[in-house]
Amino acid sequence: MTQIADGRKNYEFRKYCLRPSVKRIWFYRTAPHSSITHVCETRFARTRNAGDAPLEENGLGNAEFNNKHKDWDGYDFAYEMVTVRELRLPITLKEMKEKHDFKLAPRGLVYLSKSISVSVDLNQQKLVRSRCSACY
Repeated sequence: MTQIADGRKNYEFRKYCLRPSVKRIWFYRTAPHSSITHVCETRFARTRNAGDAPLEENGLGNAEFNNKHKDWDGYDFAYEMVTVRELRLPITLKEMKEKHDFKLAPRGLVYLSKSISVSVDLNQQKLVRSRCSACY
C-alpha cells in the first residue's frame, strides 16, 4: 500500500479480472493495521493480450507486466490507481465484523458490502494521489 500511496506503483496487478462494475478497490491491510485504510478509484482492466497497448513503464511492475517476466506469470490484469484516498477513520476488522457482516478478515478478492460503501463519504477522505484531475 505504501508504494501505491507514494506513487511508485500506479497499477495493481491481479491474476483475475474484476467485475466490469468495479470502480474502486478498497485495501485491507493486515496486522498491525487490521483495517481497510485506503480506497483507490480504478479503470477497466488492462491486459497483455495480443494487440493491447502496453502500460507506460513509469511505475513498479509495469515493465515486468509488459515483458511477461517469468515472476509475473498469470498476472494478466492491470488496474490503474487513478486516485488514492486514505480513510480518515480506517474501518477496523472489529467494525467490519460487527457492522458489515464480515465473518473473517478479507483475504484475496472480496467484494465490498454495500453497507461500507454507503457509510464512507469518499469526498471527505484524504486525497493522497490523483493521476487524472478530470476523473471521478
